[in-house]
Amino acid sequence: MEENNKKIIHLIIFVCLLFLSIIIYLTYFQIFQAGNIVTNPYNRRQWQREEFTVRGNIYDRNGVVIAETYELDDGTTRSYPHNRTYSHLVGYSSRQYGRAGVEAFFNEELMGASTGRSVARIVERITSDKVKGNHLYLTLNHQLQVTAESLLRGKTGSIVAIDPKTGDILAMVSKPDFNPNNLADDWTNLINDEASPLLNRGTSGLYPPGSTFKIVMTAAILEAGDIDPQYECTGSITIDGYTLRDYGGTAHGNLNLRDSLVVSCNTNFARMAQELGDRRVMEIVKRFYVGEAIGGDLPMARSRFPYSGSMEATELAAVSIGQGKLMISPLHMALITGAFANDGYMMEPRILREIETPEGRLLEGTPIISRKVLDAAIANEVKNMMVAAVNEGTGRNARISGVQVAGKTGTAENVTGESHAWFVGFAPADNPQVVVAVILEQEGKTGGAAAAPIAREFMREALKRGVLN
Repeated sequence: MEENNKKIIHLIIFVCLLFLSIIIYLTYFQIFQAGNIVTNPYNRRQWQREEFTVRGNIYDRNGVVIAETYELDDGTTRSYPHNRTYSHLVGYSSRQYGRAGVEAFFNEELMGASTGRSVARIVERITSDKVKGNHLYLTLNHQLQVTAESLLRGKTGSIVAIDPKTGDILAMVSKPDFNPNNLADDWTNLINDEASPLLNRGTSGLYPPGSTFKIVMTAAILEAGDIDPQYECTGSITIDGYTLRDYGGTAHGNLNLRDSLVVSCNTNFARMAQELGDRRVMEIVKRFYVGEAIGGDLPMARSRFPYSGSMEATELAAVSIGQGKLMISPLHMALITGAFANDGYMMEPRILREIETPEGRLLEGTPIISRKVLDAAIANEVKNMMVAAVNEGTGRNARISGVQVAGKTGTAENVTGESHAWFVGFAPADNPQVVVAVILEQEGKTGGAAAAPIAREFMREALKRGVLN
């Protein structure tokens, strides 16, 4: 009898443990995983809900329609009137292929499920009317988006433009691209294309920033105050047995810090990085959120800075000129550049400006958030050097008549052997209105020759049209 009682007790304990494990799993699922499941674009229940919902429209900051829903006799259809122009940033919403871009990020808002319309939704269901979603007004400027798309046509890369004072994304284009209206016809080719046309290079493309990163290193050198910038450039320098050369082996002669940025002298920046040391380099890199989560309302790939502990001398040299294992997205480089245009404040990126409910009530979009990463005096000193880089240095092709432009070029080596061409900058330098980052993948030319002219044309158009209108 006693043996049987022990077996019963063991069985009861076993069953209790089973129930406890189920409770723990369901609790974990509800707290940590439910949100991801609900918002997953492949969740079938989302599409069942969409049968009873008229998805809200998406507009630019001035009310230009970017995405809209048409009601048909047999349901609704999503349309993108500008075809390829917003393909990566706005994305698509498709029962067959899921969602991407803004259509995915703000799905709950577009479905009217996140703005306290519970009573209105119930009334709409009772009266057999379809539930109406919210309309979104983005920070984008349609004319600037069109300009960016035309300038990048035929290239591989990205253009990102932001307002340095708010972090508002004014334009973002990635090439190659696709037409979201033709997904059914093009999908097989899109997913098999080695050029990755579905990838938003602006937010998810990671590249060595090349010499554009020297603006960060210049700030670190100015902050340190104990680095001797005077240098006689002979075109090469040997660090720990590795010989580093300036572009084309050019010997720049006698340089100070300003001149080194203007002519983009690799060897002096590599030398000064040795004096800075790994601790100070890693500190300022992390202060600019390299390798960290930036925040904002637009999901983006985290940049890479896989160095921890002490850095080797050659690693310091590589990072100082934007090479090595350092990898950054165009959006992140635009945000970093914006800090030099904004008295040392780096903004979180923002794409959602306003939400309009079906009743016409306007709700605030994503709040404007800034972080101080530099003292204003340091930021402005680097800005003045960037102006000189455009007026008299490697960034000459970004000059705009009658407007002072601040900028920095970059020519980034990569495994393909064909260098990436970079330019980051802003205008007007004395009252910055627009920051732009341009990258051309495997262009095989310098940033000054290939990327700077594109940035110039974009900034010129932005200033002519009144960038914040």
